[in-house]
Amino acid sequence: MLSSHHLPSPAAPAAPGSRALISVFLVASSLGGCALDALFLNEATRKGHQLMPEPAPVRVTGHVPELPGARVRWLNGEGAALSVSEVTANELGDFQFQLDGTTELRNSVIEARLGARQALGLLPLVPAQTSVLDPILDFDTAELSPGLHALDLRTTTLTLLAVGRARSTGQALAAIPATGMTDTLIGLHQRLVASDAKLQPLEAMVGRLITAADPTAGADGIAAFTLKAGPSLLDADFLAAGDVDYTGDGTGDLSTAAFDAALAEATASFEFKACYVPQRIKVILLARLAAAAKNTACDAYDPFQWSSNGPGKRMFVVGGVHKDTPACSPNKTTDCLTAAQIDALNATLGGWVPNKVPMYDDGGHGDAVAGDGVWTLVFESPWWPVVADGAGVRLAYKFTWGKEGQGWTDAEEFPGNQRLLELADVNGDHLIVRFDHFADEAGNKDKKNLLPPSMGNCGVLTWPQDTPEGCRSDAREREVDLDGDCEVDGWPSAGPNAPLTVPCPQ
Repeated sequence: MLSSHHLPSPAAPAAPGSRALISVFLVASSLGGCALDALFLNEATRKGHQLMPEPAPVRVTGHVPELPGARVRWLNGEGAALSVSEVTANELGDFQFQLDGTTELRNSVIEARLGARQALGLLPLVPAQTSVLDPILDFDTAELSPGLHALDLRTTTLTLLAVGRARSTGQALAAIPATGMTDTLIGLHQRLVASDAKLQPLEAMVGRLITAADPTAGADGIAAFTLKAGPSLLDADFLAAGDVDYTGDGTGDLSTAAFDAALAEATASFEFKACYVPQRIKVILLARLAAAAKNTACDAYDPFQWSSNGPGKRMFVVGGVHKDTPACSPNKTTDCLTAAQIDALNATLGGWVPNKVPMYDDGGHGDAVAGDGVWTLVFESPWWPVVADGAGVRLAYKFTWGKEGQGWTDAEEFPGNQRLLELADVNGDHLIVRFDHFADEAGNKDKKNLLPPSMGNCGVLTWPQDTPEGCRSDAREREVDLDGDCEVDGWPSAGPNAPLTVPCPQ
């Protein structure tokens, strides 16, 4: 079994030449991703527009002493290999990556594999160079992540906890604030050292799974843990390939159910630590357009019943503040929108002028994956927590498939109706993520909703507080069908979008 390494004492002095972890985050937060560009520009200007050299690389050294000779890869939170060359650990288990000096990595994962045996470690932030004039920047993984002196049982457990928590709330791992991830890992590490009852059963299972994996299985060996999208972080094919007793009850386990339950109990016991911007929230609208789409009732439908496809068309959103949103007045000064806030939100959503506010499916602008048919708009809004008998910020909107400046005709997803969204943070991730299917008339459509009565349709769509008993409201963020099997099974991903945060008081 891979052994566990403990955090050094907070009072222990830093090793000569090392950088304190907080220094890394202060530099990264103060300079940000645009700082390097600015330095390039300033240096080029001072030198008469001469081409400046590329920044020096960033080197990261790590250790996996119990898997000498392991193949080591750098992954994102979804298990995809990053554009960093694979390396091989030496006979002592030491390895080193060299990164492009312009690259900043947030919440990335290092995976070491020897045959089927595996170890994971999570790095909250690997900073880029801040100037083309700086020398090579060297880090040990222990400087970048709490307790990551070596990839081992404990760092593998911490990685699975972080990924599991993010997925339970529909968050992309990269969207978690790096400082919040660091604080969270410190807290989880301390709880594991103390054999916390909520976390220890999972770590024990992880240890048995690591021990059961064959390090001589070669490149075709199946590892126990997978970060790729799926129903479990434990690979069912690993269990099927051998007699693995990961529960410790003396019998082989062929199902991931016990592991999934232990992970769920563990991840429910913590949240990512961060201090959030008060009274504002980030909103992510997602609209999927697919030729063979199924609507909320799981019936096939034609997304172009009211519009048509054609060259040059793209997705737009159009809408504004709903009239039911509480407006501020001399008699109401809290949990309400001012006239200026209403005007700003109306402008953000196009003020009901169609084909004006574009959405994106380009892998940028907050969009998660380019060309996957899911169009994204990200914006900020005033916000307050919605109490049981109160109202939050309420928006009305819909999508159009058209060209910039085009009118409603041949672009509108359905006439005479609008979608509703009340900004309630249902899953507690400090984001509002709303996933809709373009032209789905059985989903979020207010006046003539085509959802069958057997699925809770009472004729019209209303706000949750106003919905009669036995009727369904679809006016807040909610879990969706992620794999096309017509079963609601998870929260839609916020992609690379992180919550709005402020520095926490020391």
